[in-house]
Amino acid sequence: MPYATLIPLIPLLPILGFAFTALFGRRLMLRHGRTAAEIVPVGIVIAVWVIAMIVVVPALGHQDPFGTAGLDVKLWTWIPAGRLSVDLGFHVDALTAALLIVVTTIGMLVHVYSIGYMAHDKATWRFFAYLNLFMFSMLLLVLANNWLLVFAGWELVGLSSYSLIGFWYHKRSAALAAKKAFIVNRVGDVGFALGIMAIFVNTGTLNIQESLAKLVEQGAHNTVPLTIVALLVFCGAMGKSAQFPLHVWLPDAMEGPTPVSALIHAATMVNAGVYLVARANPLFSSAQDAMVVVAGIGIFTAILAASIAFTQTDIKRVLAFSTLSQLGYMFAALGVGAYTAAIFHLMSHGFFKGLLFLDSGSVIHSVDGEQDMNRMGGLWKKIPITHATMLIGTIAIAGIPPLAGFFSKDEILGEAFKAGFTWVWLIGVVVAVMTAFYMWRLMGKTFYGESRVDPAVAPHVHESAWQMTLPLVLLAIPSIFLGMAVGLPLGNGLLVGWLKPVFEQSEQILARTPVDTLFGLPVDTVLIGISVAAALAGLISGLYLFGWGSRKVKQDTVDAIAGGSGASRFLYRGSLNKWWFDEINDLLFIRIGGAVAAFLWWFDRTIVDGTVNGVGTVVRDAGGGLRQIQTGRVQNYALGIAIGLIVMAGSFLLIVGQPR
Repeated sequence: MPYATLIPLIPLLPILGFAFTALFGRRLMLRHGRTAAEIVPVGIVIAVWVIAMIVVVPALGHQDPFGTAGLDVKLWTWIPAGRLSVDLGFHVDALTAALLIVVTTIGMLVHVYSIGYMAHDKATWRFFAYLNLFMFSMLLLVLANNWLLVFAGWELVGLSSYSLIGFWYHKRSAALAAKKAFIVNRVGDVGFALGIMAIFVNTGTLNIQESLAKLVEQGAHNTVPLTIVALLVFCGAMGKSAQFPLHVWLPDAMEGPTPVSALIHAATMVNAGVYLVARANPLFSSAQDAMVVVAGIGIFTAILAASIAFTQTDIKRVLAFSTLSQLGYMFAALGVGAYTAAIFHLMSHGFFKGLLFLDSGSVIHSVDGEQDMNRMGGLWKKIPITHATMLIGTIAIAGIPPLAGFFSKDEILGEAFKAGFTWVWLIGVVVAVMTAFYMWRLMGKTFYGESRVDPAVAPHVHESAWQMTLPLVLLAIPSIFLGMAVGLPLGNGLLVGWLKPVFEQSEQILARTPVDTLFGLPVDTVLIGISVAAALAGLISGLYLFGWGSRKVKQDTVDAIAGGSGASRFLYRGSLNKWWFDEINDLLFIRIGGAVAAFLWWFDRTIVDGTVNGVGTVVRDAGGGLRQIQTGRVQNYALGIAIGLIVMAGSFLLIVGQPR
């Protein structure tokens, strides 16, 4: 099998699809209908999925020509500049293959789903062109074999998200959300760019595998300390994966069409940061102070986002904060050295979160664009496929066995406890309770109890078209079975074997002694019991308050909690207002920062420029006065010289003639 030929096709086809659809899509749509503009971009993504699966199978199995080290494919030398030589090439190993499964599978299903979801939009051709560009950007990022090419894909992912979040640019909220995402991500990207520079300064190469090997080998002898390099790289991951304090852009990204939300939250942009840290695992394992920072920020983001999801009423924003929380889990896993667990959760989360977002789109579609859960309810019989698949996604993310989320989340919590990060484990258990609760709150408000749908809309509520329901069913399958397929037996499943060569060096560097027993019982048994009990506690609480089937929401109890006094009311208001982070950022960077910038502009214009211009004016005016005596006539100059000599002679005689 000519894998060296197939691998470049994976990113090449989507960019060709983007170019074709951007150039000819509108014309095709006007002449031959909407379907004509969709055939090429959707067909290309399906072809990419087929090619990716052909590559993935031998890569995960470490078969020839991939082996345990992976396969490098060099196309040509991109930048030959003396010491700086950068190839345009790709690297495929088991980690790349795991990401290819998530990106291409969910990306393909999002494209199919979009056929139904965007059926009434007049700019469908532009939407599918952007989707193809997004796929190209993420695939380039994942496949790149050097840091500079990773950064190119990194920035293209940002551009693609900007285009898709602001797709409905006539809405001011969408345009502002796109701008917010773009600007916030640039903050993190500055750190990543500096990190890449530091890697080159230390190693003299931008090849990922070579640079990581040299960074670890040189250790404390690196010019830029490893801890600083790791934290700079993590800055980029914080932006793309929306970790505190750069998390504020992700909820606003819900202004884009729902398929975009699914693509960003499940398959592409937010996974990029997790992939980046996992790819650089030897660097982080050699800088364990940086790992503590990663774990701390990750688990704080997890509980912060979960606390906000408690009170949101927009169905997509609840899922957005859920994504933030689950990403926090992944970074906590990376920070404690549980790299395989982080990638496991990335994969399982990709499927059930993609399912949940597409389900939310189906709900919104059925109720004529309404996103407020307080104006839903009683939908479970009217949209049964959407209800059933969203129930599967909810149970999966809640961590109830045997669905996928249980295996991956439990692996993170277990590895954190065994690595000695008890505080990460404890907060993670609390987040598990919160996750199960707010997800059942979403189910209860959306599907159960009395209908609160607009009476004018209620008679027209119906299940979505097959183009939308088919992806839901297909995503529900891995949401149920992925954990059992690759996670059993616990701690030693297929995924562990696949990724072992990628993370083997980090395991040797960390060299931790495993914990086998707790309270006289196998440690995994105890931790699983606690994890399942936590998830069930949250789920049962949600069931009690928000009901199921025709059982009504206990609105009086909910209102009593929300409208309580003292700490209860403060916590509710804080959660509802997202802990005022947008207001804080507005105060610090728009108002105070704007005032400081205005003062500095005045100082620069008035004082600095005024001083420089004043000196110039004085010199110019002085020169203008002296210019008057420059007549160009020799007799004038001779007269001036004569007068000067007379003055000099007279002065000399006066001085000499003075009495001594």
